[in-house]
Amino acid sequence: MTKTSRDDFEALVRRAGVSLSPEQITQIHTGWGFVEPMLERIRTHGRDRPAEPAHVFRPEIYVTEA
Repeated sequence: MTKTSRDDFEALVRRAGVSLSPEQITQIHTGWGFVEPMLERIRTHGRDRPAEPAHVFRPEIYVTEA
């Protein structure tokens, strides 16, 4: 069971500009019910989005000199 209601989830999908069928929204919202609790466990004790280094990508690190 997800904390994000179906109506709120649909609003997030619209805000993202993604075109999904009602069936697709149902499938993704169902999957979100598994992801949301994991995010809550990660984002505890002062660990919010900025503390997640996976969001950082610096392509210049991977460029090699020829």
